[in-house]
Amino acid sequence: GGYEGDELMKINIDIYSLANKLGANIWEQYGHDEMYQLADRIQQNIDGTLSDLPDEFLTEWISFLDKHGYDGEDQLFISSPRYLDSPELLLTRLRQNVGTGIRDPADIHREQVLKRRQVMNQQLDTALAQRYTRPFRPSRIRRRNEVLEHTMWTRNAPKLHLAKVIGVLREAVLQIEKELIEANRLAHTGDIFHLDLEEVDKALVDETFDLMQLVRPRMIAYERARKATECPLLVDSRCRILRPDPPNRDNVEKGTLIGTAVSPGIATGRVRVMKSPNELFERGEILAATVTSPAWTPLFSGASAVVLQIGGALQHGALCAREYGLPAVSNINVHNDLKTGMLAEVNGNTGTIKILE
Repeated sequence: GGYEGDELMKINIDIYSLANKLGANIWEQYGHDEMYQLADRIQQNIDGTLSDLPDEFLTEWISFLDKHGYDGEDQLFISSPRYLDSPELLLTRLRQNVGTGIRDPADIHREQVLKRRQVMNQQLDTALAQRYTRPFRPSRIRRRNEVLEHTMWTRNAPKLHLAKVIGVLREAVLQIEKELIEANRLAHTGDIFHLDLEEVDKALVDETFDLMQLVRPRMIAYERARKATECPLLVDSRCRILRPDPPNRDNVEKGTLIGTAVSPGIATGRVRVMKSPNELFERGEILAATVTSPAWTPLFSGASAVVLQIGGALQHGALCAREYGLPAVSNINVHNDLKTGMLAEVNGNTGTIKILE
């Protein structure tokens, strides 16, 4: 980790900067479920009907939405809300980046860049010391270092730029949905995402086409799927979930969960099991989720550790944990073995979690 120019890290740095342009006294006025009230207040300040928020914050707010308004939860899904059309999502992220104990991602990033470069230079020094027996190794390491330095920062760029395109498409789809709702052909915001493009196109030329007849059963199936706590990686012909053999628990202390180490370090904290980055999360807690995406990244600045259900060392949560210097363990049955409020120790060196209480 730690590459200059990483677009995802730039977003996280901008989130921290924007969050801290608003005084703590204002954040304290709103609970986690009241961010929509603050969003309304911000919009009224922008419109000029109110003038009780700092101009510096309002200017940066407008700039942030102009640059990053396409971002949000699950950016590659056109149905997922964006900061631009659901500013309460952005405010939830901002709130998680204010208060004591929250480090500036810019400082963390600089430290990670320095640490990476030190390791790369140490590897080059070792190769130079061995150049008489391995003459080609120094040039290979120099070349590798140059390639990593000048290309690795792009690793998040393709996804973010695709998210921008999908964000533009979402704006167009929402406008069509608004017209269909006004015509009483759809009932609620979000209904259009239960339709495919051919069905929407047909509805636009055929006013007799009953959209809700298609939407209702799909909504039922969608709500049923949302209640699932596991997405099986492998099932057999009888729909039985196939899982790997459990880890060897010989000589394992009671109350210890065995997973896979994906980011080094040891930390203790209260567990917070989450299904969405929009849920309440307090500073110092252990972030426990099935998997994370870039929308979860702002939570890492206040987390003490990360526990994930699926994925290896190259998944998003593991990469971000290393960027932020947090211990992380994967391959833990998060929704069955962990409960919100548990006190636990996460050991990212050994891949174990010890339940303390």
